[in-house]
Amino acid sequence: MKYIYTIKLFFIALLLTACSTPKSITYLQDLSDGQIQKLAAYKGITLRPADMVSIVVNTKITELTNKLNLPFTTQIVGNTEATSLSQSHGVSGYTLDSEGNIDFPMLGKLHLAGKTREEVALYVKKALEDNNIVINPVVTVEFLNLKYSMMGEVGHSGEFSITRDKMSIIEAISRAGDMTLYGRRDSIFVYRQEDGVQKTYALSLLDSRSLYSSPAYYIQQNDIIYVQPNNYRKRQSTANASEVTTVSFWLSAISALATIAVLIFK
Repeated sequence: MKYIYTIKLFFIALLLTACSTPKSITYLQDLSDGQIQKLAAYKGITLRPADMVSIVVNTKITELTNKLNLPFTTQIVGNTEATSLSQSHGVSGYTLDSEGNIDFPMLGKLHLAGKTREEVALYVKKALEDNNIVINPVVTVEFLNLKYSMMGEVGHSGEFSITRDKMSIIEAISRAGDMTLYGRRDSIFVYRQEDGVQKTYALSLLDSRSLYSSPAYYIQQNDIIYVQPNNYRKRQSTANASEVTTVSFWLSAISALATIAVLIFK
């Protein structure tokens, strides 16, 4: 009877092992209801050479407004048609040159590199007022071509647009279809170019304190985010993946059986 009982316990142990959820799957598992974590200081996305932005100036004078804004250009069967801002459904953008400058209507060269969206809006508004071009204009600045890349164990990899400030790493992964079950929640790398050098940040979605305090918690343009595969996925990529998996499974089963046997015959 003891042997039959042992066998039953053995299969129960296997079933529990198969149905259990690994602790490495759940995000931010160290958080509890009402818990507060301090976020990393947000310095904002600053413009760099080759970035493209939309700068729209609105005034009370329609003619002046049209002069201060680039026309929205559409291509119609080889014929370029330009329309004024008031007639268009979109606006053209300014691309920063290699020195971080743009050529703005009625103002000439403006240096925008290193400035946030808000700083660009204030800078353009002040320049227009200081040059007595217009009083109290409304200046709106938006990103046009800023992006980040997702790679590794996510739903769908590729490039994604940054359409607003303060996009977190969690939001970035969510837009890529979330991480797969084979992705390591504790091993996410963010590769970022800053000040002429390549920096690497290692993040873990299992540790909220280190995640929220990381400089890479908020993404920047041209970030490359790589989610590493777990050991199971790595084994799958080998030629003898099925053999290794089988061996691993039976080693675990034998270990569970030995533990149960010791408890019964103790």
